[in-house]
Parts: sequence; C-alpha cells; structure tokens
Amino acid sequence: MRRTSRSYQLNDNVWRMYTSPGVYVRRVTEPVSRAGLHDKIDFLSDGEAGVVGNFVDAMLAPVHSESLPRTWLTTPAWTDSFVARLRGHHALSIAPLSTTQFEASFNEACSAAGWAVVAADSATQRFFDTTVTVPDHQTSYHLSLKASSARDLRAGSVHISKLTEAAWIQDVRRQADRRDNIVRLFREYQRSTSAIIMLRGFRDRDGYSVLYELLEIPTAIFDPVRQLTVEQAQAATIKMPPAPAQAQFSIRVDRSDAKITITGIRLDLCTVHGRWGLVRRL
Repeated sequence: MRRTSRSYQLNDNVWRMYTSPGVYVRRVTEPVSRAGLHDKIDFLSDGEAGVVGNFVDAMLAPVHSESLPRTWLTTPAWTDSFVARLRGHHALSIAPLSTTQFEASFNEACSAAGWAVVAADSATQRFFDTTVTVPDHQTSYHLSLKASSARDLRAGSVHISKLTEAAWIQDVRRQADRRDNIVRLFREYQRSTSAIIMLRGFRDRDGYSVLYELLEIPTAIFDPVRQLTVEQAQAATIKMPPAPAQAQFSIRVDRSDAKITITGIRLDLCTVHGRWGLVRRL
C-alpha cells in the first residue's frame, strides 16, 4: 500500500512533512526561541523533565574535536549542528549512531548550513541516499551515507560491508559475464554517486567512549575497475589495482548475500572531515 504525503505541526515554527516511508523533510521558519524553551519546561512532568535534563547535560558535555583542515562540508554551521546531534544521541544511548541515525543527522546538519537537501525517495534507492546542493559550489552532490561501529574497525583502512546489492551475483555462470557485470556495476555507481560519506564510531578508543571519524571516499578510486580482466574477476578477493601495483582497495563479491563488499580502502585516499571524541558520562 502506498503511503501518501502528510504533515503535522510540531510547534508554531516547525513542520515535519512525511513522504515515502522513513523519509522526511524538516522546514524551520524561525530560530528556536530560548525563552520559549523555558516556558515549555514548566509544563513537563517529572519524568519528562528528567529526560530533558539528560539532554541538556549531554549538550553541555565536552567533546574533543581534532584540529583538521576545513573542508567543503565542515562549515561552522554544519559542524555545530552535527556535533549537537552526536551529543543528543548519546544523551540516551551508549551505542554509536547507526546508518539510519547518521543519515538523519547528516541531512539535518546540511539543512542547518543552509543547503538544499533531498533525501532518497525510499530505502531501496540504489547507490546514493541523499542529494545536497551547496549554493556557493553551483553543483549538487549525490552522496551514499554509511556508518559503522564494528569492533574490528582499523584506523588505517576502511571497510564497507555492503557497497550495494547485486542480484546478478547469484545467477551469473560464465566467467566473462561475471567480469562484465562487475565493471558495469562500478561504472553505474560512479555515474550516479559523487562520493561515499562514512561515519566510523570507534568504541573505547584513545580514552573516549566513542571516537567518531567522518570520511569522504571519492568514487574516483573505482577507476581501476574498468581495466579488470576476466581472469582477475574470478578471484574471491579482487585487489584493485592488481599486483604488482599497490592495492588501493579490494572487492569481494558475496554470493550468499548478493552484495558487493569493499575492503582495505587506504585512508590516505579519503578526506577526513572530522574526528570527535565523546567522554563517557557518569
């Protein structure tokens, strides 16, 4: 059954509009009034006030921010909004952000920066998850958003458990077809997707309960796949580029789950947008 668009009013200034399942666009017409927040607190029950208190404590908690070169993404407005959402999430949870939570936080931060944001029509949108238009850049970025807090995260390389699904994996039989499908998939991925934005959450790292790292992986790193040979395509782990060149990443074609996994992406090929360390609250 198709869900029709609907909206409801959160307060006098904010409307939340739901479109397809799990996708919303938030429109704020005026800044939140600090005086208005004080007035609303008086109407809360003790339990509700306790929850709000936890959020306020989380917002005031110190967050370590590593000094890194400023990027197109990390404007002051974007960074302030995104870090606030990291704090808010950890007011009620010790677990790092999931992919769905990261997508919402990323899109909200882009909106706070004054950029136009169009989320994907549905969870089944292939390749990219959101489109961000930055007026000063005169271009739109089609971005794949991913998050991982796996225990085996490596500081010097990046692992993408599921780049994308590929139904043909379980059906292909001819070796040449396997090679052709791999090359075609990566060519289509590059055409539709500007970059992969990935949030990595390292647990109990460097004295922090969670150390977040926000990366941008350019899809240009997939260029070597165009020269993939039929023989190379049969390997369980396909190194790109192949030996003797130094591998930049590896492809795994997962037959059981019909997905493409990318392993060993060199960190020096990525842009590090930010690193933020959260101290465990007592």
